[in-house]
Amino acid sequence: MPAARDVSLIVSVARLYYDQGLSQSQIAAELNLSRSNVSRILSQAKERGIVEVIIHDPAGPPVRVASLEQQLQAAYGLGDVHVVAATRSSAPEMTARQGALVFTQRLAGVRRVGVSWGQAVQSVIDHLEQQRLRPVPELFPLVGGLSALDQLASGESVLRVLSAKLEARAHTLYAPAVLESAETVRSLRTESTIASVLEAAAAVELALVGIGSVGVHSSLHIVERMKLTDAEKRTFAKQHPVGDICARLVDADGRPVGAPAEDRVLAVTFAELRAIPEVVGVVFGVEKAPGVSGVLRSGALDTVVLDEHLARELLSTV
Repeated sequence: MPAARDVSLIVSVARLYYDQGLSQSQIAAELNLSRSNVSRILSQAKERGIVEVIIHDPAGPPVRVASLEQQLQAAYGLGDVHVVAATRSSAPEMTARQGALVFTQRLAGVRRVGVSWGQAVQSVIDHLEQQRLRPVPELFPLVGGLSALDQLASGESVLRVLSAKLEARAHTLYAPAVLESAETVRSLRTESTIASVLEAAAAVELALVGIGSVGVHSSLHIVERMKLTDAEKRTFAKQHPVGDICARLVDADGRPVGAPAEDRVLAVTFAELRAIPEVVGVVFGVEKAPGVSGVLRSGALDTVVLDEHLARELLSTV
Protein backbone atom coordinates (compact mmCIF):
# COMPACT_ATOMS: atom_id res chain seq x y z
CA MET A 1 0.00 0.00 0.00
CA PRO A 2 1.45 3.42 -0.93
CA ALA A 3 2.41 5.99 1.65
CA ALA A 4 -0.03 8.86 2.09
CA ARG A 5 2.34 11.15 0.23
CA ASP A 6 2.65 8.83 -2.82
CA VAL A 7 -0.02 10.58 -4.85
CA SER A 8 1.75 9.89 -8.15
CA LEU A 9 1.23 6.15 -7.79
CA ILE A 10 -2.45 6.61 -6.98
CA VAL A 11 -2.89 8.84 -10.04
CA SER A 12 -1.01 6.37 -12.26
CA VAL A 13 -3.17 3.46 -11.16
CA ALA A 14 -6.35 5.51 -11.54
CA ARG A 15 -5.41 6.57 -15.08
CA LEU A 16 -4.61 3.01 -16.13
CA TYR A 17 -7.90 1.76 -14.73
CA TYR A 18 -10.33 4.56 -15.63
CA ASP A 19 -8.74 6.19 -18.68
CA GLN A 20 -7.06 3.25 -20.40
CA GLY A 21 -9.49 0.55 -19.29
CA LEU A 22 -6.91 -1.91 -17.95
CA SER A 23 -8.09 -4.57 -15.52
CA GLN A 24 -6.78 -4.66 -11.97
CA SER A 25 -4.76 -7.78 -12.82
CA GLN A 26 -3.16 -6.06 -15.82
CA ILE A 27 -2.27 -3.02 -13.70
CA ALA A 28 -0.78 -5.26 -11.02
CA ALA A 29 1.45 -6.97 -13.58
CA GLU A 30 2.52 -3.70 -15.22
CA LEU A 31 3.41 -1.94 -11.95
CA ASN A 32 4.67 -5.01 -10.09
CA LEU A 33 1.97 -4.81 -7.45
CA SER A 34 -0.41 -7.36 -6.02
CA ARG A 35 -3.98 -7.27 -7.26
CA SER A 36 -5.22 -6.55 -3.73
CA ASN A 37 -2.91 -3.53 -3.54
CA VAL A 38 -4.31 -2.22 -6.82
CA SER A 39 -7.83 -2.58 -5.43
CA ARG A 40 -6.90 -0.67 -2.26
CA ILE A 41 -5.18 2.06 -4.27
CA LEU A 42 -8.32 2.56 -6.38
CA SER A 43 -10.39 2.81 -3.20
CA GLN A 44 -7.98 5.38 -1.81
CA ALA A 45 -8.24 7.37 -5.04
CA LYS A 46 -11.96 7.80 -4.40
CA GLU A 47 -11.56 8.49 -0.69
CA ARG A 48 -9.00 11.24 -1.31
CA GLY A 49 -11.04 12.88 -4.05
CA ILE A 50 -8.51 12.06 -6.79
CA VAL A 51 -11.24 10.13 -8.60
CA GLU A 52 -14.88 11.24 -8.70
CA VAL A 53 -17.53 8.89 -10.05
CA ILE A 54 -20.52 10.67 -11.58
CA ILE A 55 -23.55 8.78 -12.87
CA HIS A 56 -25.44 10.51 -15.68
CA ASP A 57 -29.09 9.51 -15.44
CA PRO A 58 -31.04 11.17 -18.29
CA ALA A 59 -34.31 10.50 -16.47
CA GLY A 60 -33.15 11.57 -13.02
CA PRO A 61 -32.60 15.00 -11.50
CA PRO A 62 -29.45 16.87 -12.56
CA VAL A 63 -26.36 16.04 -10.53
CA ARG A 64 -24.33 18.99 -9.25
CA VAL A 65 -20.52 19.10 -9.09
CA ALA A 66 -19.83 20.73 -5.73
CA SER A 67 -16.07 21.00 -6.18
CA LEU A 68 -16.44 23.05 -9.37
CA GLU A 69 -19.13 25.21 -7.79
CA GLN A 70 -16.84 26.09 -4.90
CA GLN A 71 -13.93 26.87 -7.22
CA LEU A 72 -16.08 29.17 -9.37
CA GLN A 73 -17.43 30.97 -6.32
CA ALA A 74 -13.90 31.61 -5.12
CA ALA A 75 -12.49 32.57 -8.53
CA TYR A 76 -15.27 35.01 -9.49
CA GLY A 77 -16.69 36.07 -6.15
CA LEU A 78 -20.08 34.62 -7.05
CA GLY A 79 -23.06 33.94 -4.82
CA ASP A 80 -25.08 30.88 -5.79
CA VAL A 81 -23.46 28.61 -8.40
CA HIS A 82 -24.99 25.47 -9.92
CA VAL A 83 -22.64 23.31 -12.01
CA VAL A 84 -24.38 20.30 -13.52
CA ALA A 85 -22.70 17.04 -14.44
CA ALA A 86 -23.27 16.24 -18.10
CA THR A 87 -21.73 14.87 -21.25
CA ARG A 88 -21.05 17.48 -23.90
CA SER A 89 -24.10 16.34 -25.83
CA SER A 90 -26.40 16.37 -22.79
CA ALA A 91 -25.13 19.70 -21.42
CA PRO A 92 -27.94 21.84 -22.90
CA GLU A 93 -30.62 19.50 -21.57
CA MET A 94 -29.17 19.04 -18.08
CA THR A 95 -28.33 22.73 -17.65
CA ALA A 96 -31.84 23.76 -18.69
CA ARG A 97 -33.41 21.27 -16.29
CA GLN A 98 -31.36 22.60 -13.38
CA GLY A 99 -32.13 26.14 -14.48
CA ALA A 100 -35.85 25.32 -14.38
CA LEU A 101 -35.51 23.95 -10.83
CA VAL A 102 -33.66 27.05 -9.65
CA PHE A 103 -36.05 29.45 -11.37
CA THR A 104 -39.07 27.66 -9.91
CA GLN A 105 -37.62 27.96 -6.40
CA ARG A 106 -37.01 31.69 -6.88
CA LEU A 107 -40.56 32.36 -8.14
CA ALA A 108 -42.28 31.94 -4.77
CA GLY A 109 -43.91 35.20 -3.71
CA VAL A 110 -42.53 37.20 -6.63
CA ARG A 111 -44.88 39.71 -8.27
CA ARG A 112 -42.75 40.93 -11.20
CA VAL A 113 -40.49 38.75 -13.35
CA GLY A 114 -38.18 39.84 -16.16
CA VAL A 115 -36.78 37.63 -18.93
CA SER A 116 -34.36 38.01 -21.81
CA TRP A 117 -34.27 35.73 -24.86
CA GLY A 118 -32.10 33.02 -26.37
CA GLN A 119 -31.76 29.26 -26.53
CA ALA A 120 -30.81 28.76 -22.87
CA VAL A 121 -33.70 30.86 -21.56
CA GLN A 122 -36.16 29.16 -23.91
CA SER A 123 -34.90 25.72 -22.84
CA VAL A 124 -35.33 26.57 -19.16
CA ILE A 125 -38.90 27.70 -19.75
CA ASP A 126 -39.65 24.57 -21.79
CA HIS A 127 -38.68 22.49 -18.75
CA LEU A 128 -40.90 24.39 -16.31
CA GLU A 129 -43.92 22.58 -14.92
CA GLN A 130 -47.35 24.15 -15.28
CA GLN A 131 -47.88 26.30 -12.19
CA ARG A 132 -50.55 28.42 -10.58
CA LEU A 133 -48.73 30.98 -8.47
CA ARG A 134 -50.16 33.26 -5.82
CA PRO A 135 -49.69 36.13 -6.19
CA VAL A 136 -49.93 35.85 -9.97
CA PRO A 137 -46.74 37.45 -11.34
CA GLU A 138 -46.52 39.91 -14.19
CA LEU A 139 -43.90 39.20 -16.86
CA PHE A 140 -41.71 41.81 -18.55
CA PRO A 141 -39.12 41.68 -21.33
CA LEU A 142 -35.73 43.01 -20.26
CA VAL A 143 -34.68 43.65 -23.84
CA GLY A 144 -36.22 44.15 -27.26
CA GLY A 145 -36.46 41.38 -29.84
CA LEU A 146 -33.81 40.02 -32.18
CA SER A 147 -35.15 38.81 -35.52
CA ALA A 148 -32.00 36.79 -36.23
CA LEU A 149 -32.92 34.39 -33.42
CA ASP A 150 -34.83 31.22 -34.08
CA GLN A 151 -38.51 32.10 -33.78
CA LEU A 152 -38.88 29.80 -30.78
CA ALA A 153 -36.11 31.58 -28.86
CA SER A 154 -37.22 35.13 -29.62
CA GLY A 155 -38.32 37.43 -26.84
CA GLU A 156 -41.98 37.35 -27.79
CA SER A 157 -42.06 33.54 -27.89
CA VAL A 158 -40.27 33.24 -24.55
CA LEU A 159 -42.83 35.52 -22.90
CA ARG A 160 -45.75 33.74 -24.51
CA VAL A 161 -44.65 30.27 -23.37
CA LEU A 162 -43.73 31.47 -19.87
CA SER A 163 -47.06 33.26 -19.56
CA ALA A 164 -48.89 30.03 -20.40
CA LYS A 165 -46.80 27.97 -17.96
CA LEU A 166 -47.34 30.39 -15.06
CA GLU A 167 -50.84 31.56 -16.03
CA ALA A 168 -49.40 35.05 -15.80
CA ARG A 169 -49.87 38.27 -17.71
CA ALA A 170 -47.06 39.13 -20.11
CA HIS A 171 -46.18 42.64 -21.24
CA THR A 172 -44.60 42.86 -24.68
CA LEU A 173 -41.92 45.19 -26.00
CA TYR A 174 -42.70 45.67 -29.69
CA ALA A 175 -39.28 46.95 -30.69
CA PRO A 176 -35.93 45.47 -31.71
CA ALA A 177 -33.11 44.96 -29.23
CA VAL A 178 -30.52 46.53 -31.51
CA LEU A 179 -30.91 49.48 -33.87
CA GLU A 180 -28.69 51.16 -36.43
CA SER A 181 -28.59 54.56 -34.78
CA ALA A 182 -28.49 55.99 -31.29
CA GLU A 183 -31.03 58.60 -32.36
CA THR A 184 -33.60 55.90 -33.10
CA VAL A 185 -33.04 54.31 -29.71
CA ARG A 186 -33.53 57.65 -27.97
CA SER A 187 -36.67 58.30 -29.98
CA LEU A 188 -38.17 54.91 -29.17
CA ARG A 189 -37.46 55.40 -25.48
CA THR A 190 -39.73 58.44 -25.52
CA GLU A 191 -42.68 56.38 -26.80
CA SER A 192 -44.99 55.83 -23.85
CA THR A 193 -45.72 52.17 -24.65
CA ILE A 194 -42.01 51.34 -24.79
CA ALA A 195 -40.92 53.58 -21.93
CA SER A 196 -43.52 52.13 -19.56
CA VAL A 197 -42.47 48.53 -20.27
CA LEU A 198 -38.76 49.27 -19.84
CA GLU A 199 -39.45 51.19 -16.64
CA ALA A 200 -41.42 48.27 -15.24
CA ALA A 201 -38.76 45.80 -16.43
CA ALA A 202 -36.13 47.68 -14.45
CA ALA A 203 -38.25 47.23 -11.31
CA VAL A 204 -38.72 43.44 -11.46
CA GLU A 205 -37.84 41.31 -8.43
CA LEU A 206 -36.53 38.31 -10.37
CA ALA A 207 -34.86 38.02 -13.77
CA LEU A 208 -33.99 35.02 -15.94
CA VAL A 209 -31.26 35.76 -18.49
CA GLY A 210 -28.95 34.06 -20.93
CA ILE A 211 -25.26 34.86 -21.32
CA GLY A 212 -23.62 35.52 -24.68
CA SER A 213 -20.08 35.55 -26.03
CA VAL A 214 -19.13 37.97 -28.81
CA GLY A 215 -19.02 36.22 -32.17
CA VAL A 216 -20.98 33.17 -30.98
CA HIS A 217 -24.61 32.41 -31.86
CA SER A 218 -26.99 35.34 -31.18
CA SER A 219 -24.17 37.57 -29.93
CA LEU A 220 -22.77 37.65 -33.44
CA HIS A 221 -26.02 39.16 -34.70
CA ILE A 222 -26.13 41.77 -31.93
CA VAL A 223 -22.98 43.43 -33.25
CA GLU A 224 -23.89 42.93 -36.91
CA ARG A 225 -27.23 44.69 -36.47
CA MET A 226 -25.58 47.83 -35.10
CA LYS A 227 -24.25 48.65 -38.59
CA LEU A 228 -21.24 50.42 -37.12
CA THR A 229 -19.19 52.69 -39.36
CA ASP A 230 -15.48 51.97 -39.82
CA ALA A 231 -14.63 54.65 -37.26
CA GLU A 232 -17.19 53.24 -34.81
CA LYS A 233 -15.84 49.72 -35.32
CA ARG A 234 -12.38 50.92 -34.32
CA THR A 235 -13.77 52.57 -31.19
CA PHE A 236 -15.77 49.44 -30.43
CA ALA A 237 -12.74 47.15 -30.88
CA LYS A 238 -10.61 49.27 -28.54
CA GLN A 239 -13.06 48.49 -25.74
CA HIS A 240 -12.36 44.75 -26.17
CA PRO A 241 -15.92 43.42 -25.78
CA VAL A 242 -16.15 39.72 -24.94
CA GLY A 243 -19.65 38.95 -23.67
CA ASP A 244 -23.20 40.18 -23.33
CA ILE A 245 -26.26 39.98 -21.16
CA CYS A 246 -29.57 41.42 -22.37
CA ALA A 247 -27.61 42.69 -25.41
CA ARG A 248 -25.46 44.83 -23.09
CA LEU A 249 -21.79 44.15 -23.83
CA VAL A 250 -18.93 43.81 -21.32
CA ASP A 251 -15.16 43.45 -21.54
CA ALA A 252 -13.05 40.70 -19.97
CA ASP A 253 -13.04 42.48 -16.61
CA GLY A 254 -16.82 42.83 -16.57
CA ARG A 255 -16.85 46.54 -17.39
CA PRO A 256 -19.83 47.62 -19.53
CA VAL A 257 -18.87 48.64 -23.06
CA GLY A 258 -19.80 52.24 -23.83
CA ALA A 259 -20.67 54.11 -27.03
CA PRO A 260 -21.21 53.43 -29.84
CA ALA A 261 -22.49 49.95 -28.93
CA GLU A 262 -24.29 50.90 -25.73
CA ASP A 263 -26.29 53.60 -27.50
CA ARG A 264 -27.64 51.15 -30.10
CA VAL A 265 -29.36 48.83 -27.61
CA LEU A 266 -32.98 49.00 -26.45
CA ALA A 267 -33.01 47.23 -23.09
CA VAL A 268 -32.70 47.80 -19.39
CA THR A 269 -29.40 49.49 -18.62
CA PHE A 270 -26.52 47.66 -16.99
CA ALA A 271 -27.02 49.67 -13.80
CA GLU A 272 -30.70 48.69 -13.75
CA LEU A 273 -29.82 45.04 -14.30
CA ARG A 274 -27.40 45.09 -11.37
CA ALA A 275 -30.11 46.61 -9.16
CA ILE A 276 -32.57 43.74 -9.71
CA PRO A 277 -32.70 41.75 -6.43
CA GLU A 278 -32.24 38.31 -8.02
CA VAL A 279 -30.78 37.71 -11.50
CA VAL A 280 -30.46 34.07 -12.58
CA GLY A 281 -28.13 33.43 -15.52
CA VAL A 282 -28.22 30.15 -17.44
CA VAL A 283 -25.58 29.15 -19.99
CA PHE A 284 -24.02 26.07 -21.59
CA GLY A 285 -21.25 25.37 -24.10
CA VAL A 286 -17.46 25.75 -23.78
CA GLU A 287 -17.38 28.02 -26.84
CA LYS A 288 -18.98 30.74 -24.72
CA ALA A 289 -16.26 30.74 -22.06
CA PRO A 290 -14.65 34.13 -22.90
CA GLY A 291 -17.96 35.97 -22.80
CA VAL A 292 -19.25 34.14 -19.75
CA SER A 293 -16.06 34.98 -17.86
CA GLY A 294 -16.58 38.68 -18.53
CA VAL A 295 -20.24 38.58 -17.50
CA LEU A 296 -19.41 36.69 -14.30
CA ARG A 297 -17.00 39.49 -13.37
CA SER A 298 -19.61 42.20 -14.05
CA GLY A 299 -21.59 41.77 -10.85
CA ALA A 300 -24.84 41.45 -12.78
CA LEU A 301 -25.63 37.88 -11.72
CA ASP A 302 -26.75 36.60 -8.34
CA THR A 303 -27.11 32.98 -9.44
CA VAL A 304 -25.52 31.15 -12.36
CA VAL A 305 -26.36 27.71 -13.77
CA LEU A 306 -23.90 26.10 -16.20
CA ASP A 307 -22.51 22.76 -17.35
CA GLU A 308 -19.34 21.17 -15.98
CA HIS A 309 -17.40 21.46 -19.26
CA LEU A 310 -17.93 25.20 -19.41
CA ALA A 311 -17.08 25.45 -15.70
CA ARG A 312 -13.75 23.67 -16.24
CA GLU A 313 -12.94 25.87 -19.22
CA LEU A 314 -13.61 28.98 -17.14
CA LEU A 315 -11.41 27.74 -14.31
CA SER A 316 -8.57 26.94 -16.71
CA THR A 317 -8.26 30.63 -17.61
CA VAL A 318 -8.36 32.27 -14.15
